Amino acid sequence: TFPDGTKKSVGVVLPATLTFNTGAPEIMECVAGGCEYKLAGTDVWQKSGPGEKFSIPGNSSFEIRVTEAYHYICHFG
Repeated sequence: TFPDGTKKSVGVVLPATLTFNTGAPEIMECVAGGCEYKLAGTDVWQKSGPGEKFSIPGNSSFEIRVTEAYHYICHFG
């Protein structure tokens, strides 16, 4: 949590296929590597690479498919 109240986390997803649930809306920003993701209620896998972002609504979920380490910053709210 930053002084202005914004919340962020950083991390690395290693090769896997995972499902994440959200409470608050999230923006996933790729720093290095890449992934494919599929938002809840869709059947389309989309790609995200360095410098790209994707948004997930609050109280939802997304699947993420990683074949190389995916380094990210997650922006909450």
